[in-house]
Amino acid sequence: MAASPPGAIRKQMRQLADTMGATLFGVADVSRAFEVWPDSFKECGKLLTGISIGVAEDDDLLDGLPQTDDKYRTSHYNVKMALALRIGDAIAKQLVEHGYKAHRMAHPPIDKPTGLYKLVARFSGLGWIGKNRLLITRARGPRVALATVLTDAPLPPTAEKPLESQCGSCTRCIDVCPVKAFSTEPFGETDSLKGFATGLCGINRGTINPTIWGGCGKCIKVCPFGRRKGNLLEEAVKRAATGSDSP
Repeated sequence: MAASPPGAIRKQMRQLADTMGATLFGVADVSRAFEVWPDSFKECGKLLTGISIGVAEDDDLLDGLPQTDDKYRTSHYNVKMALALRIGDAIAKQLVEHGYKAHRMAHPPIDKPTGLYKLVARFSGLGWIGKNRLLITRARGPRVALATVLTDAPLPPTAEKPLESQCGSCTRCIDVCPVKAFSTEPFGETDSLKGFATGLCGINRGTINPTIWGGCGKCIKVCPFGRRKGNLLEEAVKRAATGSDSP
């Protein structure tokens, strides 16, 4: 039996992701990521095609923070993230069945805190890295749970080039942070944690739920690209670009 062409395989992977409940799907050549963070590839070798899967978070739970914190955290890890990882596993399995190597990344990378999974999503054209160091998408803002598959399959990319930041002068995520974990420095491709004090972000969790280490989610809640108020998404996007604070 003749091998399926890469374009057909990508279409098959996309259909699988959509069927399982993915909101976003992208493919990218991640050679640049390998140059920047080679240690992040040590578990899987030099697999230079990246597949990014995004699953939409629960808007009602995010909009209800901090009162809905426990429900949001449960939803994020046990429902949304779990689904994204299952989709990644299914895609990796099918790639192997096509005769390619495939590795679904842990999330976040356990051995080294990099932004590789976010960089793969950016290279795929799904969004850009915002001032809160999260992937910001046009359709969902930062309200997505991400999973990443690395493979040696020569799949065609879904974008010609990465998206540049569209945050403009907006600093809502920086301003709302209770512990001032973010600075105004842009995302550093060679150092994903530059301008982001992860320790402070983790400590802040104790003020809301002392049993869980992690951020409070306010920087996700306030991002204008993710907020939903009727049909006001376009107005929110415009405010983000101009830095306006009007509601």
